[in-house]
Amino acid sequence: MNDVVAYESLSKSDGTPRSVVIPRLSSRTGALRAISPPHLPLDGLAAGALQIAWSSGPRIDFGFAELRLDIERAWQTVTHLDCRDALAITELIEHLASRLPATATKALRCEIAALRAVALVLQDDEAAALAAALSARGPDASARTAHVASTVCRSVYWRLGDLESFHAMERVKLDDRPGRMQAVSALFDLALDAAVALDQMRFSTARLLAGHALEVGRRFVGTHVLADAFPACIIAQVLYEQGQVDEAEALLVARIANIRQCCTVESALRAHVLLANIAASRGQHGRALVILSEAEALGERRGWPRLRAASLAYQVEIEAGCGRVEQAASCLQRLAELAAEEGAVSSNVRFEIARFYTIAQAHVALTRSPCAVDMISLRQVHRDTLWRGGLYAAVPVVLLLVEALLVTGQRGEAVEVLVGLLRLAPSVGLHQTLVDCSVRVTELIEAIVQQRIVPDSDIRELLPYASMLLVHRQRDANEANEPFAARRPNASAGLSERERLIVALMGRGLSNKQIGAELGIAPETVKSHAKHLYTKLSVRNRTEAVTLATRLGLL
Repeated sequence: MNDVVAYESLSKSDGTPRSVVIPRLSSRTGALRAISPPHLPLDGLAAGALQIAWSSGPRIDFGFAELRLDIERAWQTVTHLDCRDALAITELIEHLASRLPATATKALRCEIAALRAVALVLQDDEAAALAAALSARGPDASARTAHVASTVCRSVYWRLGDLESFHAMERVKLDDRPGRMQAVSALFDLALDAAVALDQMRFSTARLLAGHALEVGRRFVGTHVLADAFPACIIAQVLYEQGQVDEAEALLVARIANIRQCCTVESALRAHVLLANIAASRGQHGRALVILSEAEALGERRGWPRLRAASLAYQVEIEAGCGRVEQAASCLQRLAELAAEEGAVSSNVRFEIARFYTIAQAHVALTRSPCAVDMISLRQVHRDTLWRGGLYAAVPVVLLLVEALLVTGQRGEAVEVLVGLLRLAPSVGLHQTLVDCSVRVTELIEAIVQQRIVPDSDIRELLPYASMLLVHRQRDANEANEPFAARRPNASAGLSERERLIVALMGRGLSNKQIGAELGIAPETVKSHAKHLYTKLSVRNRTEAVTLATRLGLL
């Protein structure tokens, strides 16, 4: 975690490892003790000090109360969502707990297991995280420990595509005055439900649940809660799919610094990929590649091979789409090396890396040698994605499959697959992904609309929707060269005139009291308006509200 002071770092002068000690305040003498741990490498030394005791020998002044205090401090640092430091903290506490009688620390051992489960799920190790979380749900576990463990279990079941087990797990119910960890668990539970809804292309439900998660964070955790990046990313994905691309981008831009500094791999992956997709759809391919390169570097720094694989796969897609075959092949080679690495990654992460590699390989083949597309593997990826409940994630795979069928001379099947997707899309609200599809797929849609290609089934009811996709694609192409503020003059039409005025005054740096004096209303009324506009804009505080309003051209 960011607040821990214990790791092996590289010396600025020569790059050699140096031992950094863990200070703690002795309860008996008040003197600062520092005992060097023998083996724990922690990445990231940040401000503050988590005072956790470590000693290779017996300690007569250590007891239950001190361990309880260390665990409370550990929970505070776990909310910063840094997996490597969290794992090291847990190992330290486990070492200390091993010195106490097991009968006196049953509940604490459940809590330590929950700490370990959180750290492991942050590190993308689903199998180990699930085992730790299940052990934390023992009969001696406290309510807080059970809440956290259940949320970790649900997160793992979702990632594995085991929706039956996911829905069978109880969700966290908030008390009138929940503690911080209970509130964070409830926030994540709502975000996970939103993620499942998004996977199933129930976009409106996903946005409502993610918005509720943001509200829980604002009410019970505070305006600067890192955990709400996940639901914010889900809202951004829904906004993008609904054609509100500028709003989706602004929502992520307001949080991207926190996401890169300290957040979950899921938030980092979604944010960077969506921002890159938005940039690419506007023809800003260089910017998209920069965003993805930053994601790749972040994945390397944080030990997230899944993020590295995703960033490389999308780099391949963009490079291949621009006709830069050699650059695409270079990225594909790096992805192949990542897939071949022997490392402590879970089977699910290996599956995801293999999935990204198959998709990237197909993009390169489509550009370099279309007949070399591995259709069998591509179809298998499509089936596996659907089997895991990823209906939305399967859409890009379907579009890639349509391309592959076209270039391999299987036009009839390509048409039928595309028509099947077009039949589904209007009913679920699928929009922007089809607007931003490849040139080959767009030309096929255009041929169907113009009836130059006639599918076997009756598609007359699909023609208005397909025509709309082509119109919106042309509109987006025209808008790409316009100034940002001119693109969507009604982007935030949902704000009232009073709310627009208040956010503008916020942008001038006025306090609630000063805004009230300016408008002739009470500061409490200003606060109420501010709360409503935060909800409408899906932001946490006035800084993000002003940032978003600026990006939307309101200021």
